[in-house]
Amino acid sequence: MLSSIKKNVTSAALRDVYRLNFVLTGLVFLCSLIFLLLSEDRWVTTVMALKSAIYIFSISFIQSYILRYCMAKYGENLLLFRLWRYGLSYLIGISIYLLLWQIFGSVAGILPRLQNTPWMLTYSLVAVMIVTIINILHDFVILHHSKIQTDLENSRLQMKNTEAENLLLKQQIQPHFLFNALSTLKTLYKSNPEKGEHYLLQLADFLRVAVSHNKKFTAALQEELAICRNYLEMQKIRFGDSLDWELVIENPEKLKGYIPSFSLQPLLENAIKHNVLTRERPLKIKIHQFEDSIEVSNIINSKEYGNGSTGSGLANLWERYYLLTGDNLIVQNDGHIFLVRFKIATDEGHYH
Repeated sequence: MLSSIKKNVTSAALRDVYRLNFVLTGLVFLCSLIFLLLSEDRWVTTVMALKSAIYIFSISFIQSYILRYCMAKYGENLLLFRLWRYGLSYLIGISIYLLLWQIFGSVAGILPRLQNTPWMLTYSLVAVMIVTIINILHDFVILHHSKIQTDLENSRLQMKNTEAENLLLKQQIQPHFLFNALSTLKTLYKSNPEKGEHYLLQLADFLRVAVSHNKKFTAALQEELAICRNYLEMQKIRFGDSLDWELVIENPEKLKGYIPSFSLQPLLENAIKHNVLTRERPLKIKIHQFEDSIEVSNIINSKEYGNGSTGSGLANLWERYYLLTGDNLIVQNDGHIFLVRFKIATDEGHYH
């Protein structure tokens, strides 16, 4: 047993111990009946089989109650818990075993033969063995139950830690987008107030959805695509013919599937951020759903000079996806097309 008795000997663990007691009783009685079939003196075998089943049933439950009593009284003191538990178990176990032998030995007609041998010592040792085995089995059940509970607690803590890290990573992305959006809005209002007003309406709608998704760790694909359409419309206002985009859905049923929230929009933002957008060389972005995957790709129109990017956008998404799924994103770059692909979950809990 572990030092923290009360923590391990829970009501749920005791229920498992009680179930074990019934199983032990059934196994002992079944084994005794097998001997009955092989024995010539079936009366004696029947009586002794019944004696064994009654003993296992009574002593296993008595030991369970001793366990509960000692846990309640000495649960904070491991030494006293063990002394009282094992002392009472062996004392009561030996007493009941010898008493049952007296009763059932008389019924079976074999008691006089037993009394010609040191039967008290012999059967006291047998009782000690049985009590020891039952104690070991009870301890095993309790420790196994404790391990399961510990694993569950660790899983809950890991999930909370994952969710906290996931939320932190999302919060690192959103301020970056908002800064760029406000800068664009300022520029549009100076050059074209009408476009600026349209852009502001798109931005307000985008932020409304973003706030509602802020604490979600997964979102329906159709919700994420709505965010993408809204974002790309905003960028279309900004870049005009310098930006082309298309959305291809091969299986509309997959729109009901789930992906990590805000997992597509950062890819679109990265594509715009890291490529040249001109009328002569428009940036082409494609969002493609096929089979059980969603893919975002863009033609590479690399800027001649770097913009000092740290690559945190894709790194954040990669880490978020790994925290939620344990899998890696599929990223491909052949010099002409850059794409990122990941799987669509069938239900919201799949990613957890």
